[in-house]
Amino acid sequence: MTLSVKFLVEFSTMIARKPPPSARRSEAALATGTALYPAFRQYVPLDAPLTAQAVVAISTVTGLKERRIRELARRFRDHPVAESLASLPKGPKPGSRRGGPTVLAAIDTLIGEIHLRKAGASMKETARQVRGLLIADNGDYRFEASEVPSERSIERAIAAISDPVRARTMMGSKTRSAHEPHAGEYLSRGFLDLVQMDHTRADVILVDSVQRKELGRPWVTLLIEVRTRCILGFYVSFGDPSIFRCGRAIANAILPKHSLLQALQLDVDYPMHGLFKRLHADHAAAHRAQSFRSACLSHGIDPDVRPRGPAHFGGHIERLIGTMMAKMRLLPGATGANATKRDGYDAGAAAAMTIDEFERWFVRAICLYHAEPHAGLGGCAPAQAWAEEARSQGPLVPLGLDETALVRRFLPWVERTVKAYGIQIGYRRYWHTSLASRIGQKVMVHFDERTIQEVYPEVEGGFVSAAVVGHYPDVSLAEWEAARNERFRAGRAYQDNGARAEAARLIHANRSDVLSATAKTRRAREARKRAEREGTSHTRAPARATAEPASNWLPVAELGEDTWLKRIE
Repeated sequence: MTLSVKFLVEFSTMIARKPPPSARRSEAALATGTALYPAFRQYVPLDAPLTAQAVVAISTVTGLKERRIRELARRFRDHPVAESLASLPKGPKPGSRRGGPTVLAAIDTLIGEIHLRKAGASMKETARQVRGLLIADNGDYRFEASEVPSERSIERAIAAISDPVRARTMMGSKTRSAHEPHAGEYLSRGFLDLVQMDHTRADVILVDSVQRKELGRPWVTLLIEVRTRCILGFYVSFGDPSIFRCGRAIANAILPKHSLLQALQLDVDYPMHGLFKRLHADHAAAHRAQSFRSACLSHGIDPDVRPRGPAHFGGHIERLIGTMMAKMRLLPGATGANATKRDGYDAGAAAAMTIDEFERWFVRAICLYHAEPHAGLGGCAPAQAWAEEARSQGPLVPLGLDETALVRRFLPWVERTVKAYGIQIGYRRYWHTSLASRIGQKVMVHFDERTIQEVYPEVEGGFVSAAVVGHYPDVSLAEWEAARNERFRAGRAYQDNGARAEAARLIHANRSDVLSATAKTRRAREARKRAEREGTSHTRAPARATAEPASNWLPVAELGEDTWLKRIE
């Protein structure tokens, strides 16, 4: 065997099993105990030793031997009822397992590898695999077949594994919550004390506002005030959950809803708002981000991020999300709870609402939820509970709260060094006159993802609007990045479509010309060097040969008839 006995025994203790069922006595055994009960009640003292005379008296009445009488007397003293005198069921003790410690530890190890995982094998297949691996003569264990329990015994061992162990190893965080103990009570200590936040995709498909074509499912962020079960804030967008959208939802929860309802052209009563003390959220990266946590702490909110995994820590917001998703089944384009229920139904083709229309509907649905009786409030409506709690409170937000500063505080931020030209984010530069005295210093720059026209450096505890330098379109950051990526892809396509090959040909031609010119220049310089005289030496240079005078020939026309062959002196 490759695994040590010590390791196997230690590992086997990791698989906790259900407590064994209590041994149940048969009806005949209980009748026997009932018949013995009068004699034991009469002669067995509960606070004194059992005497020999009492043993003789009980034996005379019941016909039992002394050893059996003393054994039953011990059980009767611990539990003086007739049931304690009844015989226990025969056979192995409930929950006991046959086999040596090494074999049992190896079984638990293989059960953990084969069965206790997300896509584990069935109990029957696991038992077959485990027994086969243990008795295989070419395997790692090589136990004798007589030492290994049967497949049926292994199946019983698997069935006895506790539900929390199964949940932890085989289920996701939301599913396993129902199989784990939830001790204690989750309470809010007062009004606006505890708020839970979470994000989900809405169970409805929306369309664009121009051509009414399918866009997809939006994201919805919800915040519930646990004391009154009211929806304190929300945010709807097509973007994935991020620091920006968390900040939008927090600001929506803190500030009054008057301006929001006016922008949506809604005439509804939505008084829920206020600065709360604690925020519970899941383990998402946006909730753990330093910028988000520092924004919460700067306004006196404790960003209490719950542990990773278990969903029951956010039970109130999870239940609220389920309630609001159920209301969306009334909408065109509703996707429903699962794919099976919408078999034969094309949600995308049925979609009809834009995000603005959906947000108006969603606010009305929130107001309807506030007016409905809530079981967690003893039948009271959340709006009723809110009115009762708010009646005894002062202002729900601090007086003189700067709404603009609050909104900007919850924006994502980056740290940048101020340069002579201002602040650079991406390929864009931003400038404000207050930055002139801070050149060389680092500042925190908050930015709104909905625009690239300005950013908000934090200067002396406040925010200034630094405008972009240059001419940029009034678009969102996502639109700008998408345009940049499209331009980059167009550039890559141009390069791949012959520009790179043409550039290579031009590079080769230029290099050839340079090499040719270099070779010509080198040969010309070497020729000039050879034409120059040598340096001065102690020996004379060799004498040059005397050149013969050139011949002087007369033209034929000037020669006479007799003298044309004579040499001219």
